[in-house]
Amino acid sequence: MVLANMSLSGAEVLKGMGRMLYIANPAETSFPDMESLPEPYLAQAAPLFLGSWPWSGSFYWQKGEKIRLNDGLFSVAHGLIMSLMEAFVSGLMFSGYLYIYNNHCLYALPWDWTITWLAAAVSIDFCYYWVHRAAHEVNVLWAAHQVHHSSEDYNLTTALRQSAFQTFGAWPFYLPMAFFIPPSHAIVHKELNLLYQFWIHTEVVKSIGPLEYVLNTASHHRVHHGANQYCLDKNYAGVLIIWDRMFGTFEAERADVDIVYGLVDQPQFWNPVKHQIYYYGKVVEKARSMSNWTDFFSAFIKGPGWFPGTERLGDISFVPENPVREKYDPPVSPLLHLYTVTHFLLSFLAIDTTVKTIKLMSPTTSLLLILYNLWGLTSIGLLYENSPWAWPCEIIRRTSTLIIINQIAVAFLYQLICCRPCLQSLLALPPFCSSTS
Repeated sequence: MVLANMSLSGAEVLKGMGRMLYIANPAETSFPDMESLPEPYLAQAAPLFLGSWPWSGSFYWQKGEKIRLNDGLFSVAHGLIMSLMEAFVSGLMFSGYLYIYNNHCLYALPWDWTITWLAAAVSIDFCYYWVHRAAHEVNVLWAAHQVHHSSEDYNLTTALRQSAFQTFGAWPFYLPMAFFIPPSHAIVHKELNLLYQFWIHTEVVKSIGPLEYVLNTASHHRVHHGANQYCLDKNYAGVLIIWDRMFGTFEAERADVDIVYGLVDQPQFWNPVKHQIYYYGKVVEKARSMSNWTDFFSAFIKGPGWFPGTERLGDISFVPENPVREKYDPPVSPLLHLYTVTHFLLSFLAIDTTVKTIKLMSPTTSLLLILYNLWGLTSIGLLYENSPWAWPCEIIRRTSTLIIINQIAVAFLYQLICCRPCLQSLLALPPFCSSTS
């Protein structure tokens, strides 16, 4: 899916760049039904994602700042894990929306009206605000969303660092739209909304002037990603910052404070699969430490910082206004980067192929392939952690890969040999055969 879009015409590039700024022609991005939808805009944008990273990296290089390959790789790794999950549960999360629209729609807005396009854009963004706010203010939802906030760098790769499980907690917030908005519009604008959020993950853009009052920008989103006290639980917007201004969650970036990115309690490991799930264990551990059932359930539904005796979102007074900490960055050999990047690219290709072909496989085969791909990403994480299990795990993985490839080759040759008599008999037929009466 990604590789198929690596060659784009000039017009396609301009349209793709426009969509990343939510600049699109309603007539070209409105569709009568689900079957008419084009290839997902997120997949079409892959070349633009990849092409923007060197530009972003040059900014840090000119400033003399270190570009951390490990952090960037694992931001992309989390995005790949999310894509595997979405491919595996494809259509399942959207089935509720389709059911409501097909059976309980109050008024179906015409798909080809410009006002429908605009209503869908505003509705998706409004719902996203509450999805995002809930992901910060409900502990069990934060267990998924914390993945996105775990990068201690803030650049375009951070936008791809996503949770594989957040979709399970997000979909109910969009269901009210199904009473009016056609499903095709909901899907298109969900993608456009996410594409817009890619470019705001940067320190390159400082301000866009008066538009800062209306739009979510890089400045506003830097605050959102900060671990400083003044940054916590602020600026949840997707495209329009007006929701934060309306609901009291807006905070402007401060020139007198350097933002420290990452989590307040920053995990000290690179293993991407562990990072996707470890916080769920912390939620359960917190709940089990409570002395009564009310507090037990509160540990799941109140804020991540909540403890008995504090407000619903907890007490953030202990969080420093100017955190001072070293980024997690265990030293590794430069040769390791060469090895890991090579195998990461192979994993990237394997996952891209899996996502493209998963609908042609049985559920069992799909699950096994997903687990194999996760194994590869985990192994790379262990190598960057200098874990004693890293190389044994990698050797077993590579040996298993060679065995699997060998078995596939043997099976292919066996089928070829078994079919040889059939092929010979077919080749022996005259070019034209006619029956006699």
